Amino acid sequence: MKIKGVMQKLSAFLILLTFAFYGCENSTEVQPNGLSISFFSEGSLAKVQNNSIQFNEIKVLIRKLKLDPVSSSKSSDVKVGPFVIHLNPNGINTGVQVNDIPEGIYKRVKFEVHKLEDFEIPPDPEFREGESGSERYSIIIKGEFNNTPFVYKSQRTTYQKIKFQTPLVIENNSSVNLTIRVNPYSWFLDEGEYLNPSDESNRSEIEMNIEHSFKDAFRDNNKDGNPD
Repeated sequence: MKIKGVMQKLSAFLILLTFAFYGCENSTEVQPNGLSISFFSEGSLAKVQNNSIQFNEIKVLIRKLKLDPVSSSKSSDVKVGPFVIHLNPNGINTGVQVNDIPEGIYKRVKFEVHKLEDFEIPPDPEFREGESGSERYSIIIKGEFNNTPFVYKSQRTTYQKIKFQTPLVIENNSSVNLTIRVNPYSWFLDEGEYLNPSDESNRSEIEMNIEHSFKDAFRDNNKDGNPD
């Protein structure tokens, strides 16, 4: 009797296992669409003759990263933030992974280079040094100008809109990388020479350069900094 009971239990287990395997093999569940956003930092500018500049660390605070679809005026949120992007000065992609992006064709990416509001918790403590507006920052750059160390901190919020030359297509069960290309060396360039980041008279020119430097975004699944 004991042997018969064991055999019955074993048979029931095998039947359940078969159904479980069959269900897994024939599942039609749709997986979320994966999107990664990369920021590619281009290298130094070879045409500059006199002054030299070198970056050790570049941090940018980003908020409200969105994609605009071709067929609708309603944007899709990619990542709300605020969150920090570390730009690698050696031309290497850095970025964030996001998911659950609706299937569709997208024409533009939008985001804020964002100075913290007084109520926001900084994702990196260096972006807030105190309670006043003059002690909160959107970009922090550390490096050397003519071999002299500097720290440059921007307090400006800018609103970036970059239109894709080729629309970005996101399909079900797909994985896509979007690269936003920027050259931080151009932030400190004026008429073929690097500006001294520690000279306050250069601040307005540097800030304007930063605001107009985010101009190129494209599909880049192999993350080499060039359009696929």
